[in-house]
Amino acid sequence: MWSMTELGRAICSVDEGTPAIEVVAVGGAEGVQVGLTHGESHCTLRLRDASGEPLPSIADSYARHKDYVAHLAQSENDAFGVTVQTRLIDAGEPATIVECVVEMQTRMLDSRPALWLDAVDAELVDRRQQGMLLRVGGLHLGVLLTARDRNSCRFESAQVGAVRLRLFGGFLEKGVIQKCRLWLVAWGAEEPTANQWAEAVEQLANAPLPLTT
Repeated sequence: MWSMTELGRAICSVDEGTPAIEVVAVGGAEGVQVGLTHGESHCTLRLRDASGEPLPSIADSYARHKDYVAHLAQSENDAFGVTVQTRLIDAGEPATIVECVVEMQTRMLDSRPALWLDAVDAELVDRRQQGMLLRVGGLHLGVLLTARDRNSCRFESAQVGAVRLRLFGGFLEKGVIQKCRLWLVAWGAEEPTANQWAEAVEQLANAPLPLTT
């Protein structure tokens, strides 16, 4: 269940009020932050403009059924607008699974905007066809992509340090919405088995596409 504390800030709690997701989507220099909790461990990922400029500021946010939607609207000084839709898929064992759908749109005629999804102070455990496995904040965290979404993303990271996923970056036509769906899978301190990874990949492949924002 989502609880909105203020514009651009929300917490999704499970049984007995335990928080599973915290979203801070105020935009600007802070970007968009998505925090995951599994058991006693917590990690945070940040979405920001790959050019180094601040993201647009939050314009609207709301909870709809299982989703929390934050809309960072393009202003006269922004190169694009961003919408982030976050959903809790599972908060049980063996993993907490969070879905993030990122949409980008521009009013500019010639634009190639891109975003970074950063996991700071993370260790890259393995890079696989379906995504990458990190160790961060006491968790083993999988960042999973479908085959369609992998076409618009690129993993860039050192072995230790900031681990980055580049979203988009190709030519974006004025008025066209581009979209990418990510699954963030937190398994806890123990590295997931090959079967657990395969089950998460299959679950993502079979999951219905979310409603448009």
